[in-house]
Amino acid sequence: MMLHRTIRKADGGDIIEILATDPATTRDIPNFCRHLGHELVHQETLAENVHLNADPDEITIDSDDATPTNMTLYRYLVKKKTA
Repeated sequence: MMLHRTIRKADGGDIIEILATDPATTRDIPNFCRHLGHELVHQETLAENVHLNADPDEITIDSDDATPTNMTLYRYLVKKKTA
């Protein structure tokens, strides 16, 4: 997992921002933090029905009549435990 690598490189107390589209992260990232002793500072759903080719700086939400893309954007803030 890329998060393991990023956490290893971070200093204790650093906050790592994670953006994800996989719905399994809503379960996996909290479990990761709980098992390894890191703090899940924040968890949110940023946007639903995001276009797959969207520029992250220009994310918009589709109207109800648009073709579904089945992509949801999740955001997490994880604080690395101190030694």
